Amino acid sequence: LCRIFRKCLMILSTSTAETITACSWNEYVICSDVPVLIEFWASWCGPCRMVTRIVDEIAQEYAGRIKCYKLDTDDYPQVARAYSIDRIPTVLLFKDGEKIHSITGTLPKAVYVKAIEKSIAEQ
Repeated sequence: LCRIFRKCLMILSTSTAETITACSWNEYVICSDVPVLIEFWASWCGPCRMVTRIVDEIAQEYAGRIKCYKLDTDDYPQVARAYSIDRIPTVLLFKDGEKIHSITGTLPKAVYVKAIEKSIAEQ
């Protein structure tokens, strides 16, 4: 019973996209052993809120198979510039430390899922 409880806690604690910083970028994105989905957002961006909900759902549904993070472009503009992010919301998908897909704007969840499924299938 304790093992089940710990596992449930672990799943609940990773059920939404975590915030990432410029300092943790290499560790969590570039060096990840699983695909990584990153939402570039800002607190003032209305469409970003809609994408955040989608990314949080994806984080829950794909827990253990991919990692999902979000990065505030107002706090870390240097990371956004490094990946040529000039509009938000933008979602990048990384695999083996390389950017493999970019989606800008508010799109249906199926668009993100298709890119994720493709990256998982190629593992």
